[in-house]
Amino acid sequence: MSPWLVVMAVLALVLPANAAAHGRGPTVAIDDRVVVARAAPGVVVHVLDGDRALHLTVAPGHDVVVRRYLGEPMIRFSDGIVSVNRASPTANADRIAATGTGWRTVVHGRTYAWHDHRLAPPPSSHDGPAGSWSVPLTVDGRRTAIAGTFWHVSPPSLLPWILGGLAMIAAVAALAARLPRRRGPLALGLSILAAVAALVAIGAFAVRDAPTGGVQWFQLAGGLIVGAAAAAVLLRSHGTRRTAAAGVIGALAAAAMLSSLPVFRHGVVISALPATLARLACALALVGGMCAAALSLVADAPRRLAR
Repeated sequence: MSPWLVVMAVLALVLPANAAAHGRGPTVAIDDRVVVARAAPGVVVHVLDGDRALHLTVAPGHDVVVRRYLGEPMIRFSDGIVSVNRASPTANADRIAATGTGWRTVVHGRTYAWHDHRLAPPPSSHDGPAGSWSVPLTVDGRRTAIAGTFWHVSPPSLLPWILGGLAMIAAVAALAARLPRRRGPLALGLSILAAVAALVAIGAFAVRDAPTGGVQWFQLAGGLIVGAAAAAVLLRSHGTRRTAAAGVIGALAAAAMLSSLPVFRHGVVISALPATLARLACALALVGGMCAAALSLVADAPRRLAR
């Protein structure tokens, strides 16, 4: 086996494990969309759907205090510093701050994100509004609140995706049977399609709603590193080795999409792409990768029979 192939496989296995060890990866799909209907003066609000977190940015010149379940002050934005009240029972329960007294600085800046249980939607079985939420604030000494609604979205029908996947498998099988000596190039083409689709899906998920806001750079960089290693393997391999490498690359692309299967079970896809395109990328990577792996195993069968 090519040493490059070994390197690529090890990277594909190690990078996700390291990502899990360093923190949660982004959730790729949920049932409800959290909508911000009202913000507060001087406060920019974003909801990180994957973690049910609030992401607040406070404009210069404003002092903001976020209040929690018991009405106590918990998070304070003031003079370019974000602090957490260690005496807040809610801050202690949410593990934002350890039990103690006084305010502890958590960020030098004007932006902070935290998990907020008030963003957990109530159960709902129909599309549309499913309830409301609010978070009380004090802005420059005045009581106000940010508020919004929950919007339930039903999961997509699985039938079109299942039929589409079966149709792709049937088409690949028919082509491989009709042109047995072209199974190697077909496996190569499918592996490239699966790898590109997997990178698109990983990138689309990585740039939306990381647990702390912003981009999941580790996840994005990991996908690019594995993709570069895969390209190097294909460029340096020839003949049966290239076909074998294509099969491994296809298998890895399909395996990378297993954690993204929730996009087919939930209505809201947390992705930089529209939901349908994100699902399509996952489906192409999964089905195309499996087909490439299967073809690589039988690509040399006509030559062996001819001998």
